[in-house]
Amino acid sequence: MRLFILLAAFVAVFPQNIFAQTKEPAAAPAQKVVSGTVLLNDKIAPDAKKLLAALKKDWKLNTDSANTADKTIVFSTPGATVMIAFLDYPAAPAEIGTAARISWLWKNADEALRHQSQVVISVIGKSNKTLDLYQTFTKTVAAVLENTNSCGVHIGGQYLLLSKGFYTAAARNMLDNQTIPLYCWVYFGMTQENDLHSGYTFGLQEFGLKEMEIVNSKQSMADVHATLYDAALTVLKYDTHLQDGQSLTTLEGQKFTVKISKAAFQEGETLKLEY
Repeated sequence: MRLFILLAAFVAVFPQNIFAQTKEPAAAPAQKVVSGTVLLNDKIAPDAKKLLAALKKDWKLNTDSANTADKTIVFSTPGATVMIAFLDYPAAPAEIGTAARISWLWKNADEALRHQSQVVISVIGKSNKTLDLYQTFTKTVAAVLENTNSCGVHIGGQYLLLSKGFYTAAARNMLDNQTIPLYCWVYFGMTQENDLHSGYTFGLQEFGLKEMEIVNSKQSMADVHATLYDAALTVLKYDTHLQDGQSLTTLEGQKFTVKISKAAFQEGETLKLEY
């Protein structure tokens, strides 16, 4: 709801805004919004001029069309419209607390609970270009992190809470080496029951793909995680939409026959990998 309020406010402020340039015929792909929140340790809004310069120079995003008003920055870049909105109050403590409890990639994630304000970043574009939208989103988030007194980023749709250092390093690797920063987009959950290990993804649905699970494996936790990561990276990189009974060969050369069945750790159905 907060996102739509912000978007509505933007339209009111800029009646001849950038959205008019991206109007599509009725038959065009649906629009998609990729959104997340940078958590600030103070209540100082990003310096618009400095941030836009960093986006252009350091992150190779075209920001020539930028408009700024009331602590909001909006610009168009090929294939997307980006909105950066400063809010001088913290994100919902319950949401941050929940994400902090399961954020195994950020050992000191509780420090996120002490943030003072937030920058909401939204990237809008065509739903059939979701991978491109996430790349633009990642560059924008990294630029905001680097140019503010921030501690990390929260992506509520995937229960992700990632530290500033981890996120910016992954974003830089994406830009310099054309990698996919999977941990910045998809949550990986791991569980253990007795000597059996399980894992699941949460976030592949953002890209129109089914979530994946490995359930009750006798392999080690590390091997289950590595296998699940490899499989998820493979289907995302090649936009592979698997059906029940189809085979999957991962980037690391592992081969699986996938099964679609009721999810063990989330709602709906998932792709099961026998491992």
